[in-house]
Amino acid sequence: MEPSDKEQERKKVTQVKTFSVPFALGEIKEKISISTNHPSKPSKEEIINQAFKFHSRGKISEAAKYYQSFINNGFTDHRVFANYGVILKNLGKSQEAEISLRKAIKINPESALAHYTLGNVLIDLSRLQEAEISLRKAIELKPNFAEAQSNLGNVLIDLGKLQEAELSIRKAIEIKADYAMAHLNLGTVLIKLGKPEEAELSTRKAIALNTNYADAYSNLGNILSDLGKPQEAEISLRKAIKINPKSALAHHTLGNVLGTLGKSQESIVHRIKAVELKPENRKLVISLANNLCLQGKYDLALKYLSKNESNSCQSIYLGCLLSLNREKDFNEKYKELTKKKACNSNIGGIVEHANIVYGKKYESPFCNEAIKYVLIEKINEKSFSQNHLNELISYNKFSKKQYKAQGHLTNGIQTSGNLFSLDYPFITSLKKALEIKIENYKQKFKNSGQGFINNWPEKYELHSWMINMKNGGFLAPHNHEYGWITGSFYLQIPKYNNNNNDSGNIAFSYQGPRYPSEQKDFNLTIKKIETRDICIFPSSLFHHTIPFESKDNRICFVFDLIQSNHD
Repeated sequence: MEPSDKEQERKKVTQVKTFSVPFALGEIKEKISISTNHPSKPSKEEIINQAFKFHSRGKISEAAKYYQSFINNGFTDHRVFANYGVILKNLGKSQEAEISLRKAIKINPESALAHYTLGNVLIDLSRLQEAEISLRKAIELKPNFAEAQSNLGNVLIDLGKLQEAELSIRKAIEIKADYAMAHLNLGTVLIKLGKPEEAELSTRKAIALNTNYADAYSNLGNILSDLGKPQEAEISLRKAIKINPKSALAHHTLGNVLGTLGKSQESIVHRIKAVELKPENRKLVISLANNLCLQGKYDLALKYLSKNESNSCQSIYLGCLLSLNREKDFNEKYKELTKKKACNSNIGGIVEHANIVYGKKYESPFCNEAIKYVLIEKINEKSFSQNHLNELISYNKFSKKQYKAQGHLTNGIQTSGNLFSLDYPFITSLKKALEIKIENYKQKFKNSGQGFINNWPEKYELHSWMINMKNGGFLAPHNHEYGWITGSFYLQIPKYNNNNNDSGNIAFSYQGPRYPSEQKDFNLTIKKIETRDICIFPSSLFHHTIPFESKDNRICFVFDLIQSNHD
């Protein structure tokens, strides 16, 4: 049971179009006359004209010196503060840019360009709610501001306001039909809304408008991969890399696609390239490390994990040491992570396995004896009507949607993307019912003293997908290393033909499939499930399902509660 990896890794195309000189004084003469009253000191207008001249010609360092000189002389002009703010933003000096732009707005609150640029600076500073306010102000002052509409759409995507985001980006395209970036951004939001075919068309439109648009080719590769077209995805991603060889995301996604195509060695080469380009990006490092671990290349995984000090990467490092059965090194890394108060489901699963293999009593910072925190209840018709349940099953059977490859799944299919992004009444209704169950779960175990309860995320996201298994279907053992808690809501549990009373049930264990078992007993626990049951448990807990025989399908709606912005 995994959410779409592509969705978590997908690039947010929040590119910002800035203007070389947002404000200028009309034509600037080649020669600047010096005031006769102060031959050794240029006037206010002379300084500002010289600054604009350098800025318009792309001589940014010279322009910056004149803007700074203007400010140091105690002069004030909203155009100078705005232009200087653009330069500071492009130099990566976001805090200084914000100060300069706010001064520009204080002098002239009606400057749409200043509000727009401030919004872009606030995006860089990850202050998205404030960025939304600034961009909306820019649009209020200048309703036909296509760039502001498009960037507002990106902010709304990141804030989870997908329908509003789509409207804003479509407005940008309505204003400026040949705006390639807006078509690309529309593709991004359409993917999140579960409309991959429309996303493909929009992204191809961006490429038609700009045939050298590397980001568009990269995003198209993502979309084609999700649509089950890996050969086409490979072509698009290679095009992206040809245009921009330093695109870490394109290398990473190409690595994923090549893995799907069975080109495992070349897949690793591109994954490694992605990490070498952006070693600070923990998601790229985690993806590479997990792929190497699947191939049993634990030592190579350690090499790349050692370069990223995030708790999530170092938790995988701990798991590699367990896989290699390096108990002494495991002990040292465990102590290190304990001191750092690392708390995530990955380390939780690793520690529970190690306790059995090494006969120790390591304290899990996430959850000890996680099997005690499996909860099975019903979602009744009052909380989620039978009509909505039937509509959800019909959506799963008949709608045009993408599916993803699921390495743990046999004789079944899994939807891709986040189903909670869909604007359907049955989805909204189910999300509300699940949120009530999640809160009840948290309250039930509030006095447990366990890390996953005590450190419950203040900000989290819910990711959901559906799994439809047919005769002989099952999920192999795994856990959700990226989640906090995991849940399954069973929409349809068929009558089984075989005599195995455990058919189709869910089984829990402390045994991680990548780690040595040393022929120890890992306490398998099987839980019977029925239609309308909801099963919630810590994401650290390894689980699988028992194969079944039936002419009817076994359908479940799965979700993870995922901590926002965790390391």
